Amino acid sequence: MKIYKSIIGALILMVSLSLTSCDEVEDINVGGSSVEKMSGDWWIIALQPDGVTPAYGGDYEQFSTYNTAANNGMMWVDDHGHWMEIKTQVDTDLDAMTFEGEDNADELITGGTVTVSNGVITKATYKTNSNTMVDEISFEAEFDWDPGTVYKFKGHKRTGFAEDENPHYSN
Repeated sequence: MKIYKSIIGALILMVSLSLTSCDEVEDINVGGSSVEKMSGDWWIIALQPDGVTPAYGGDYEQFSTYNTAANNGMMWVDDHGHWMEIKTQVDTDLDAMTFEGEDNADELITGGTVTVSNGVITKATYKTNSNTMVDEISFEAEFDWDPGTVYKFKGHKRTGFAEDENPHYSN
C-alpha cells in the first residue's frame, strides 16, 4: 500500500509540475527589418554601359540586399566578393522601391569606392524558368578602379527552385 501511495504521490507531483510549466504566452512579434520588402537574394549580371554586353564576359552572380545593423532604412548591396566585388551601403526609398548610394561611398571588399545610382526594384515583373513571377532589380555603379565607366546591373530575385539556380544571360 505504501508503494501505491508513493506512486500516486509522484504522479500527482509530475502532473501538477507539468501543468504549471506550460504557462502559455502569446508569440512575440519580433517584426521585420526597415528594408524588409527590398531585401533578399538575387541573380544579377553586370553589363557594359550599353546595357546589353556582359561586363568582362561575366554572367549572373548571386547578390544579397539586406538591412544594416542600424536598421535605419539603409541597405547593403553585396555580391559576397564574387566577380565585380561590390559591398556598399545605399539609401532606400521604400515607397518608390528605389535606392542609391553616396558618391564615392566605401566599397568594403576592395577597399575602394563605388557610386551606386538609379537603383529600382519592381514587384513580380520577371518570370523565371520555373514560371514563378519574382521581383526585378536594376542599378548602375561606377567604381574607382574604372572611373568614368558606369556599369549597368540587372537581375531578378532568387527563388531557390533547382530550375532557377545559376541562370545564364542571353540578350
